[in-house]
Amino acid sequence: MPEYAYKCLACEHRFSDVIPMKQYKKRRKCPSCEKHKLERILGSFTSFVRAEPTTLGQLAERNTQKFGKYELDEKKRQQAKGKNVDKKGQPWYHKDGEASQNEVFKMTPEQKKRYIQEGKK
Repeated sequence: MPEYAYKCLACEHRFSDVIPMKQYKKRRKCPSCEKHKLERILGSFTSFVRAEPTTLGQLAERNTQKFGKYELDEKKRQQAKGKNVDKKGQPWYHKDGEASQNEVFKMTPEQKKRYIQEGKK
């Protein structure tokens, strides 16, 4: 609930009151002279300062908010380039095998062993 400061125009009495938002429009009387001649005094407003991030998630969120649109796009492009994909578009586990899967199934155990160790058919 907000705190409001008032000044009576009749008797110059000053006071503050904590009022719920629902009762703000209600007319008030001066506590000393009992008249409805109150004027609200604009005073200092309270503000808060965002604290330093304490978790990794808070730090990441703050850094993301500091980035602009182009910087975020550049970061996403760099992350996409960092994936384990060869220039041909094949994953790392497909790049050295010369024999097809059917050819490997038809090999004898000795041929499979040589193919695994040396990479030759």
